Amino acid sequence: MTRLPAHSPRAAGFLAVLASILAGAVSGAGERPSTAAEILAAQTPELRARLQEEGMVMLQEFGAGGEVYGGMIHALVMFERPRNEVLRMLIQSPRQTEFRPELRRADLIEEYASGHVVHYEMRMMFMKVEYRARHGWDFEAGHVWWSLDPEVDNDMAVLEGRWELFAHGPERTLARFGTRIDVGAALPAFLQDFATRKKLPEAMHNIRLWIESGGTFRP
Repeated sequence: MTRLPAHSPRAAGFLAVLASILAGAVSGAGERPSTAAEILAAQTPELRARLQEEGMVMLQEFGAGGEVYGGMIHALVMFERPRNEVLRMLIQSPRQTEFRPELRRADLIEEYASGHVVHYEMRMMFMKVEYRARHGWDFEAGHVWWSLDPEVDNDMAVLEGRWELFAHGPERTLARFGTRIDVGAALPAFLQDFATRKKLPEAMHNIRLWIESGGTFRP
């Protein structure tokens, strides 16, 4: 993987533009539910029951996410922690090595007031994959987002996503999650299925347990 300089005068502008794009995808022009109660009310009884029992549901399993938002994979997660606490944990990107066994490294490259750049190295079966991601967040809105750093030559073709957090009472948080992953033509096609069908649900389960344990959980 070719590494280019991480520092760039475009960094702040990039985060602002990315936040605007993802906010548009998230809001659906104001048509999507905007509170925990509204989001839960819009789901099927089967989905609500599973979310209550398991704490996490990949929406595609129920046909409730599909390819509506640019091919992104969607999930709902219920954290048994207050919203601000969940936010503080989610923005600690370099600590992903604590709950993602496939990650070998997650090195902080650069920090901003409301974001940072992290260089990742992971193993996907027998392949080493390196990429650099720009992360940003808005505490007031309860949003966290990320995307591949366009200033470096990444091993993945597409990686982007976001969390939207909604207080569900004083001690619980309902999170709406979306991500899009494309390992690209340079990597074997079966890695795409491995990354989405196997590793993504596993990572979602692990991050919920990691946050609820205050960062002490290890898979």
